[in-house]
Amino acid sequence: MKKAVLLLVCLVPVAALAAGRGCGAQVAFRWVPKDADAPSAGSVRVVDVRSARTVQVLDGVTNHYGDDGGLFAQDLNNDGCPDLVVTSDVAPIGNTSSTVYLYDRVRGRFVFDEALSAIGNIGVDGRDPNCVTGDWKGGAEDVGGERYCWRKGRLVKTSEYSVRPLYDRETGAFSCYEHIDTTYAGGRKRVRRYCTKRF
Repeated sequence: MKKAVLLLVCLVPVAALAAGRGCGAQVAFRWVPKDADAPSAGSVRVVDVRSARTVQVLDGVTNHYGDDGGLFAQDLNNDGCPDLVVTSDVAPIGNTSSTVYLYDRVRGRFVFDEALSAIGNIGVDGRDPNCVTGDWKGGAEDVGGERYCWRKGRLVKTSEYSVRPLYDRETGAFSCYEHIDTTYAGGRKRVRRYCTKRF
């Protein structure tokens, strides 16, 4: 039952955050555009659900959608407290950039996280909540992704992959899809390359 509730929180924009142990008050996120003519620039108000009081304001934020639909609650560091993910940009091909604010239990505030914000199409790894994944597209048949896990409070890259078409240099004819799978473990980097005829 707990997993189903967490999934709902992750998928619903402007979701009220469940007040877990040490996570502070139950809050909701509200988008406030700086200018009605440019709604994608503005601030996020963190509102205490019970008192309707604003407990924090995050200024200078870019929200691609320009409304509450660009704000998501998701626990990205597996500490039991939902964090704030703001959709900052969506490219025509589908690549999504986000600005991530982790909830700081000690300060009781949401704090910008540069490392998580640099991961495209970020999300919690469905296999391990202690990890996050990202992916990207360079084209319909040019894709890649990466996986990071938390180790002693640090975000560490554990693997990445890419798939792209290769063409014969002389004829320009399609050769194969090159797959590059890279893993990082124990201070070592291991790369596996192989080709397939089907994507």
